[in-house]
Amino acid sequence: MQVGLTASAPVRRVPSAVADVDALLEGGWPRGRLSEVLGPRSCGKTSLVLTGLAAATRRGEVVACIDLADAVHPASIAGAGADLRRVLWVRPPSVPDGMRCTELLLHAGGFAVVVVDFGAEVPRRLRSYVWPRMMRAAEQSHTAVVVLAPQRVAGSFAALSLGVRARAARWQPGAWSLFDGFDSVVELMRNKLGAPGRVVALRARVQSPWCPDEHDYAHEAS
Repeated sequence: MQVGLTASAPVRRVPSAVADVDALLEGGWPRGRLSEVLGPRSCGKTSLVLTGLAAATRRGEVVACIDLADAVHPASIAGAGADLRRVLWVRPPSVPDGMRCTELLLHAGGFAVVVVDFGAEVPRRLRSYVWPRMMRAAEQSHTAVVVLAPQRVAGSFAALSLGVRARAARWQPGAWSLFDGFDSVVELMRNKLGAPGRVVALRARVQSPWCPDEHDYAHEAS
């Protein structure tokens, strides 16, 4: 074999349903890879990922959320247009149980995206085999695995890492100021499939008055 004569197969993607983020990711979350979305509480990272899950169900695909943070609000996901019949919501009692659930789902196959949400807490050091096994299971199932955490947890086993931070809150004018959303900045911090370092600004609007932590990015990217 001569160097330069081989070509790698193109990586299939699952769109995030936010045009600017899909441009940043060169089409969306890579299938068969681990991706990380990193940021503090209330930065918008969970809403960004759930927007993509809702869009995937509308395309007829099946998705799963390993909700270690116990933060998923099904009514808000349904309000964003998700078909809840195509969403598997798992609420494991501990991080090790969540990792086992994720691996079982990947081996079962059939999921376009599996999200693992650690919430605001950094998980304690996991056993050394957890991430390489999850990476291999993602490759075999051709599933996009997206990990939500306040900081990097998958190390070199993550194909890409997105950093999300809130930049400024937005308020509706009037006698009583109402929270209307906030501007977020999304940065491609690590990318094994391309060049990192690119940044995009998003404007998140509150989607429903009963759940102020859910936001609609679809028409407010800038």
